[in-house]
Amino acid sequence: MQRLGPFSPGSQVDADGFASRERPDTGAPHLEICMITTPDGATSLDGRSGPLGGTADQQMLRAWRRACDIVLVGAGTARAEKYGPPSREGLRIAVVTRSCGLDWSSPLFASGRGLVVTSIDAPRVPVESVRAGTGEVDLRAAVAMLGARVVHVEGGPALNASLLEADLVDAVNLTFSPRLGGAHTTDAIATAFAGPRRFVLVDSARDGDFVFARYERAR
Repeated sequence: MQRLGPFSPGSQVDADGFASRERPDTGAPHLEICMITTPDGATSLDGRSGPLGGTADQQMLRAWRRACDIVLVGAGTARAEKYGPPSREGLRIAVVTRSCGLDWSSPLFASGRGLVVTSIDAPRVPVESVRAGTGEVDLRAAVAMLGARVVHVEGGPALNASLLEADLVDAVNLTFSPRLGGAHTTDAIATAFAGPRRFVLVDSARDGDFVFARYERAR
């Protein structure tokens, strides 16, 4: 994989080298969104992001997961992508939900590697839960309660928007797919939030026809 810049342009790096980052110790969790998009703005095909990816994209996703302490994902994405237990030993996936209408017998929860992030007044669940906020999930408080230094967020757009709204996002790791999505009306990295938020490009690389870019929040 060849770096494109602005960091060390022209140098060779593998997925783990690209995902390896110095993150400032602010005393708060470092939260990073990881998403894939097409040149025409689609983030999924038939509700799933998997068809947009390939070997290079999957290698990078696994590298970002190796670089984090916990994965955070919205319930809709977890259902659509049929999340199972992560391959990395010890890594857990926290699913954000208000209704708690999830399949507790699914491989993710049956394995003990999945937990729920929800509100205090949400229904009881048969798995470990982190609860903050009434009526709505207080994401700032919930993320702090996860006890993780690096939180890797895998969408979907509504969760991304809520995290951006709360000004919790420190970085966006964006994969550009060489595929075109075609007709799509609801695809977006994030749905509407009170913006804008300014990010700066700190690194990018190419593996075949896939381009990986990292943007960090300009504070």
